[in-house]
Amino acid sequence: MNKLLKRFKEVTSPVLGRYFPDFEIKSAKGCYLTATDGKKYLDFSSGIATTVVGHCHPKVVAAAVAQVKKLIHICIGVAIYEPYVKLCEELRKIVPIKDAQPFLCQSGSEAVESAIKLAKYTTKKPGIICFKGCFHGRTLGALSLTTSKMKYRDGYEPLLPEVYVLDWDLAEVEETICEHDIAGVIIEPILGEGGYIEAPAKVLKGLRRLCTKYKVLLIFDEVQTCFGHTGNWFASQALEITPDILTMAKGLASGFPLGACVASSEIMKKWSVGSHGGTYGGNPVCCAASIATIEVIKKEKLLKNTQKLGAYLKKKLIGLKGEFPIIKEVRGMGLMLGVDFKDSAVVKKILTYCLKKQLVLISTGADGTVIRFVPALNVHKKQIDTALSIFAEALKHV
Repeated sequence: MNKLLKRFKEVTSPVLGRYFPDFEIKSAKGCYLTATDGKKYLDFSSGIATTVVGHCHPKVVAAAVAQVKKLIHICIGVAIYEPYVKLCEELRKIVPIKDAQPFLCQSGSEAVESAIKLAKYTTKKPGIICFKGCFHGRTLGALSLTTSKMKYRDGYEPLLPEVYVLDWDLAEVEETICEHDIAGVIIEPILGEGGYIEAPAKVLKGLRRLCTKYKVLLIFDEVQTCFGHTGNWFASQALEITPDILTMAKGLASGFPLGACVASSEIMKKWSVGSHGGTYGGNPVCCAASIATIEVIKKEKLLKNTQKLGAYLKKKLIGLKGEFPIIKEVRGMGLMLGVDFKDSAVVKKILTYCLKKQLVLISTGADGTVIRFVPALNVHKKQIDTALSIFAEALKHV
């Protein structure tokens, strides 16, 4: 056993799940990870869709280092500081919600918790509708809405009351709204941990119509789709559907812990002062990293790169599907693509083979039957071709 792995097992909780039992790294740069033995790995996991401009992008690093030298922490509840305000200004420019006001927090789960509380508090209604197969987080409230893997819920019942888990059935949604006091409807426009499945546009548009009709808040969980994985800042923009509340995290700050719950000022003004908050939310260093991430995506035109190379990657993966019948489906948008094998054992063999060939891919889906391709937005065509070559080789060895 490697020394680091042995130390890890001695001092950490065994509750931590890992994709690979003995994969150790010491550094990362761009689309590459450097292992403790010096080998370089092409990373198409991006820290689970998080390092959107690559690992340790120099502009993000510079912004974070500069901020560390000035102010690491004070708490927005104690004093106002520039990075917090600047980031909220930048988010207002790119989110699909007009007159948006972000509430900054630390993670995707916390962003969802914030959205649940915002919806309940401002509507004075208790009920939340969510959908089968979605993942919204592992904190207790967010977990109450999570069904992508039912094992996440095992041992934690009872969860949040008045949560209604439905199929993508508009008639059922309307019936539930009419029968119960529903504050909000939450959905992932593209299921992240549920297998990179796109929610049908007809369903999403129908939810917008129903929520408007019955004065229910439509919440889009874009924790995994932000920033830019679909070729737009947010999937909701690609779908041309505007939610009332938007949650984000992961790629928001290139790996620094930061989340956000965004809604219009009309909704936010109903959230009374002090009815929600947090000590670390909107940490100055995290905000500086997020501002730099936004600037890099804009200046390097990474949304266009994602659209172009995402189409290329998807075409190539579909080609492999024709060549290898073990691939059952290729789906997704931009550089957020899933290859479904309908067989978790096959997926594990492929991932293990790819790792040996120094390509990092990870699984998703209820039973881990889907391999996700979610590289950084500034990935190069040559890197995609390398990944495809290793992946094709793995398919031959299954």
